[in-house]
This record gives sequence, structure tokens and C-alpha cells, in this order.
Amino acid sequence: MGIWNFQGGSIWSEKGFIANDSTSIPVLHQEDKVIQLPDSSLILPGLVDFHCHLWGPGAEIGVKDTQYLSSGVTAVADAGTFGYNGWEEADRYWQDSQLIVRSWLSALPEGLTNFPNPNPTSPENISLERILEVASSAEDRLLGIKIRLGQVDEATDRSLLKLARKAADRIGSRIMVHLTGTGLDIEEVTQYFNKGDILTHPFQGRNGNVLDANGKVRKEFLASVERGILLDIGHGRKHFNWQVFYKCLAEGIKPDTISTDLTSASWGKIPVYNMSYIISKMIVGGLSLDEAFKAVLVTAPKLMGIDNFTSNPNNLVVLDSTSTETAFPDVDGETVLGNINYQPRHLVFNGIPGTENIFS
Repeated sequence: MGIWNFQGGSIWSEKGFIANDSTSIPVLHQEDKVIQLPDSSLILPGLVDFHCHLWGPGAEIGVKDTQYLSSGVTAVADAGTFGYNGWEEADRYWQDSQLIVRSWLSALPEGLTNFPNPNPTSPENISLERILEVASSAEDRLLGIKIRLGQVDEATDRSLLKLARKAADRIGSRIMVHLTGTGLDIEEVTQYFNKGDILTHPFQGRNGNVLDANGKVRKEFLASVERGILLDIGHGRKHFNWQVFYKCLAEGIKPDTISTDLTSASWGKIPVYNMSYIISKMIVGGLSLDEAFKAVLVTAPKLMGIDNFTSNPNNLVVLDSTSTETAFPDVDGETVLGNINYQPRHLVFNGIPGTENIFS
């Protein structure tokens, strides 16, 4: 075992980023070495992706755990890749992963194992008892119930919202609601939310978005945020629009969690690419450095029940940023330019070194 000593850059702390003098970590099967970091480098305990799709048996849509680890992500929340027809098998598989894994149970029995899904299970054919049965055996690994609006019609969306609320109340948990594509008004959608429930894709610009006919942020949406619903970026290939984001920022609305919604189809591809690219995009878009990383390193772990995440002495990720101008497109064709783009350069997870310069 060797000791890697990182000098320079900034390191995450309870107060945000502070100047790093010297940070050491034991690394298996390595010799001692000193690594001098550029001033722009950030030292972290690993990244947390609050909304992604993780590979499991029968879910080709998912990204493999080794891929997440290679990008500096050491904890994830799978966002409903599986429903009760496959979640238990996937959960057993995930428990053997080096990643820290939590997950949302899709209300659809098939989850996203058949995607795109031309015939999702109708709400009347979904077994509430099976949802409750699976949830009762999940202990702390299940975060709540995930539903995807906008797949069929408004009546289906209403039924899914009622089902998710009923199931979550029965198990004493949260709901996460996919907003993009619904024909329902945001006021109707959020009436099913309790304080602490998650609205994902709130900054998308397609059907079901949070703006009114005049392009203003809906007052009903503002009211729901004020009463405590939480906002998850859930960027993905269809769920982020710069204009919606900027109009929300102007009203003081910011995301509570920053996440990728990565799938096998979007892994390593713009406009999603990887977790650190999405974090960089949010900073370029107007969040401060500390705000962005608090969403990733404080809020997300707290919601996932892994509050001690940042105290693991055997985990370390170093992000470096290029000063070259980088394009950050949304999903609808608008691009914002920025001079930062954080990417992983060093990774140690559970004392094991990862590959350097993964995405260079």
C-alpha cells in the first residue's frame, strides 16, 4: 500500500470549498507519490448522481456501474429502471456493486426494461399489493415510488399520480414524478405532492413545462416550491431547456439536486455526457460553485440516506477544469458557452485507484 499526497487545488468541506494544502489517501498496490494539482482542481469524496439508470439484469437501457465509477461517480440513485417485476433481482445484483446504490421503484411493473414502451401497463392493471410487498422488503435501499407522466394520456397520468401517492403514503415514503410530456397542468400535478416529494425534469421546455402562455413561470409552480417540493434536474436527452432554467432562476428557483438521467444511449454523448459535465453546465448557467456541489454532495446524499458519504477516508476524486471555451447545449438547440468543464483526472474508491484522464 502506498500513500498518494495531493497538493494544491481546493477541497470540499462542510463550509464549501477551501484551499487545499495537503491531502493524503492510502492506495492499494501503489507506491508513495506526491501529485501537484493545478489551482483549478477540486478534491471531492466522489460524485453522487441522484437520478440515473443503472444496468441490471434485463435492463439494457442502463449504464454499467464500472462506467459510473470511471467518471468519478461513487453513489447513484436509480430512477425507476425497474418495477416490481424485476426490482428484487436488480437490487440483489446492485448490492454486490462497488457503487453505493439506492433506487426508486417504478409504479409500472416493467419499469423501463422495455423502452421505448408502446404499451405501458394500464394503471388499473398495476397491483398496489405487489408494490407494497416489494417495498416492504427493501429496507433503506428503496427511496420511494417513481412515475413517468406523458406516455399515454391525461387520464392515465391522473391515475398514476393517485396510485403513486397512495403507495408512497402506505410505505411512508416519497414520490418522484417525471414531468416531461404530460398534458396536465402543473397545478394539478403538484397537488399530489407532499413536502419533500421530488419533481424531476422541472426545467424542460416541452409539454407539461412550468411556464404559462406568456412565457412566465406559473404562480402555481412557485407556490408548490414554496411549500417544499424538491426539484431534480434529471437532464437526460429531452429534459432541459436553457430559457426555462433562466426564467426560473430569475424567480429565485434553483434545483435541489443535480443529476444526469443517463442511459446507455446518452452515456458519453452531448448534451448529457457525464455527471461532471452536467455540474459544469449548471455552474456556467448561473449556479455558484458551492451551490452546485452542495446539491451533489450534501442534498443528494441526505435524500438517499447516506449522510456519511463525505466522511469516507478511502474515497477521493479530483476534477480538473479546462479553460478552453466549451459549448453546453440544451436539448432544444440553444447553446451557452463557458470557460469551465470539470472532468475526472484522479479517482480512488475504497482505496483502489481508477483510471486517470478518463474523458480527456
